[in-house]
Amino acid sequence: MAFLEVKILLSCVFLIYTNVEAGRLRKVRQPLAHIEATERRVTNYGNGQAITDWDAGNVHSHLEDGMTYSHGRLTVPRDGEYYVYAQLYFRSSGRVLILKNHHEVITMLQHSHNVPEGPHYAGGAFYLEAGDTIALQTATPVTLYMATAHSYFGAFLLK
Repeated sequence: MAFLEVKILLSCVFLIYTNVEAGRLRKVRQPLAHIEATERRVTNYGNGQAITDWDAGNVHSHLEDGMTYSHGRLTVPRDGEYYVYAQLYFRSSGRVLILKNHHEVITMLQHSHNVPEGPHYAGGAFYLEAGDTIALQTATPVTLYMATAHSYFGAFLLK
């Protein structure tokens, strides 16, 4: 299966999961957050800059069962294994870090040798404790397309 097909499949699985959660079809509620980008469009970020252009009030954004968002950071309400993810639409080469409590856990990388621009998705499962934070920060200067459905991040409790 091609890399793009895998990314699309994972995105579809996530959308199904969040739609079920948002529709309250599951009996057991669990912490979940999905935050869409603001409508800033093309945005330049400097080296080491926190990405805070997120809109928790967006119709597609949601926070469930104790998850909170403030100043570019998600805070988890309870201990457990969480799936943490982000999609960013790169408009230039560069690196963006997904941070857990200010420490890198995932690197998103856009090489200038690859496709010059496009969406990149990254995610993984991590044990988080109540009060831990998740945020995104640049590791190099980068230009991102910050718009709904193009750039987003979130996390949800697996178990």
